Amino acid sequence: MKNPFLSFSKEANCEYVTSLCSVNRGVVAYIPVKGICDDIIGKSANQIFSAKLITQEIKEQAKKKGVDISAYTDQNLPKFLDDATYSEDIVAKLMADAIIRKYGNRLGVILLTLKQGHPKNRAIRYDWQSQHWKYWANLKTIILTGGLSGGLLGRRLKEQILYVFDMAGETPYDIRLYDNGSHIGTMGCAKLLPETCESAAVLDFGQTNLKRCVIKKKNGDISEFTKLPTKPSMHMELDTSQSPENCARAIELHRYLTNVVADTCKEAMASGGFCDKVIISIANYTVANKLCRDRGGYAKLFNLTEDYGSLLAHDLSSTLHRQVEVRLIHDGTAIGLYFSDVEASICLSLGTAFGVGFTDIDLR
Repeated sequence: MKNPFLSFSKEANCEYVTSLCSVNRGVVAYIPVKGICDDIIGKSANQIFSAKLITQEIKEQAKKKGVDISAYTDQNLPKFLDDATYSEDIVAKLMADAIIRKYGNRLGVILLTLKQGHPKNRAIRYDWQSQHWKYWANLKTIILTGGLSGGLLGRRLKEQILYVFDMAGETPYDIRLYDNGSHIGTMGCAKLLPETCESAAVLDFGQTNLKRCVIKKKNGDISEFTKLPTKPSMHMELDTSQSPENCARAIELHRYLTNVVADTCKEAMASGGFCDKVIISIANYTVANKLCRDRGGYAKLFNLTEDYGSLLAHDLSSTLHRQVEVRLIHDGTAIGLYFSDVEASICLSLGTAFGVGFTDIDLR
């Protein structure tokens, strides 16, 4: 069936993902199986599952049970769940197991809600029509990516998803895991570079980090992939207003992003044969290099211009003293591009929030 979450831009001459695809806004109004996680009824997906919630849970439980987590930062605290599973500390092991089961069950219920499309859950999702629910019902494969999908944690989450579907008597999705997902968005973006490209700057603007790399292509394939040091995301306050304060933050964010991209381009130039096309995956919905004005920390850039890609390209060109072309890609779409050979599938990124990428999108 035609993907109801995709639309076509005549201006860009390609498809793009609409904000209707958001899993975060879905509310669990009804669960067909009692006793799995009844406490989440009435809550949205981003209120019951995220890296931040899991991190908070680990902190709270560790304090209650006297488990030492001082070796971890907030950013890598979910890794404790992997490590504790192999630990000889029985308290830490049981604590980790309980947290994994809790959030694995929640993730399973979210996916079950999408798969079954129960009338009570349909009724509360006002922005979806029957074709949107039909798409999820007919979907075959879900590829889990993002920081929470790798290692033992990802495998345990998958086990709990299958457990929830089994308890509900529902045929599960084909759940696939991708362990090495830290730069999957940039590798997906590489498909948009010319078939042969001696050296290109490709970046991933996330809510937490800015990932950077230099990519070389030969005969359509990546011939060299160089990771550069990750930079922290800055000025990411969630504010979509046009207040003077938010406009000032937008200017600071733009200056910061311009400098980060310029530095990445200089790294690409140093390796010779610089390609003037810069591809950037960004945590925002994009249409012809224009950003959505009401999604996440990057939305404030709308205060500067409607066409942020063109502004960034202009200022980059001035900084680098050469003409540079910038292409902004929705972050979920960038991941979906990497798995374009997997039919009837979507990518679901597990991290700061749920990200969705469609493998059937046509960006040519």
